[in-house]
Amino acid sequence: MNNKTIATIALSSRDFASFEEKLAEAVQWIELASRQGADMAVLPEMINLWRGDGPGNPNAMTYGQAAFDNWQQRTAPLIDAARRLKIGVTVPIVVREGKKLTNSCFFISRQGEVVGRYDKIYPTIGELEQGIVPGTPKLIEWEGLRVAGAICFDTNFSSVFEDQAGMGAQLFVIPSLWPGGRQLNYFASHYSVPIVIAYPAWSRIIGYDGNELVAGGYRWETLRWGFGAPVYLATINFDYVALHGDYNQEKMYDLQRTYGEKVRVRYDQDNATFYLESLAKDFTVADLIKKHDLLPIRDYFGQRYPKARAKFVAE
Repeated sequence: MNNKTIATIALSSRDFASFEEKLAEAVQWIELASRQGADMAVLPEMINLWRGDGPGNPNAMTYGQAAFDNWQQRTAPLIDAARRLKIGVTVPIVVREGKKLTNSCFFISRQGEVVGRYDKIYPTIGELEQGIVPGTPKLIEWEGLRVAGAICFDTNFSSVFEDQAGMGAQLFVIPSLWPGGRQLNYFASHYSVPIVIAYPAWSRIIGYDGNELVAGGYRWETLRWGFGAPVYLATINFDYVALHGDYNQEKMYDLQRTYGEKVRVRYDQDNATFYLESLAKDFTVADLIKKHDLLPIRDYFGQRYPKARAKFVAE
C-alpha cells in the first residue's frame, strides 16, 4: 500500500490588491490542506497574475509584467509553508530567465527544496505572442512517485499524456486556467494514471479509472458568497495496476481468495479492465505481478498483443 493524500486548491482568480495578498490566501488554504492530512497541495496556473485574470478584464497584466526574475524570493511564503507544514507544494508562475519567459510549475518538497519543474509545452497563441516559450517534459521524482505535468492548454494534446505515461508517470499534476474537459477523464483511464487539476472555477482529482474522486470551485455560489473553503482532497493508493480482462481474468478470483483483505480487486466491466491494489505492508503489486505472471494493460497492448497478432498472421 502506498497512500498519498492530494489537495487541489481552487485559488480565487479575482483581482487582488497585490501579489502578496494573493500569496497570503494561498498559504491559508495550504495550511488547511495540511491540517486535513494532505501530502501535496496543487495551486492553479500563473498565480503571479494577481489582477486582471480573465477575458475582457480592464486590469489585465501582461505576462512580462507578471513574470518573476527571482521567483524563489517572491514566493518565499509558499516555500516556507511547505517546510513549516511538511507538505509538498506546487508553485505555478511565469518566470523570466534572461530574455526568455516560461509558464512553469515548480515542485517544492516537504523540506522546502525545489525537486523539479514543468514548463508548459503548448503555450496558447496569445502566450506565444507575448514571449512565452515552449518547454519539454521531464518527470519529477517526489516521495517515490514519478510525477508528470501539464499546464492548461497542454491538456488539448494527447501527446503530452502519451509521452509522459511512456516515461512511467504515476501522477499528472495540472495547474490550469480552464477546466480541462472530458478528455482528462479519458487520459486518466486510458493511461491508468490519476490526474489532479487545480483551476479556480472547478478543480478536480480524477482516479486512475477515469472517475472523479472530488471536484469543486468558484462555480459554486456558496464559495462566491464566502462560505466553505476551495480545498478538495482525495487519498489515492499508488500501489495498484490496471489489467486487461483478456489473459488476466482467470487469475482474479484466486488472488482475492489467496490474499483476502490484503488486496482490493475492482472490475470495470464496460472497459474490460481489472484494477488490483495491494493493501498490505509485506508485499506490493509489483510482487504480485511477478509471482502470478500478471500482465499490466500497458504491456498487454504495447508488447504481448502485437507479438501474438504478428505470430498468428505469419502462420
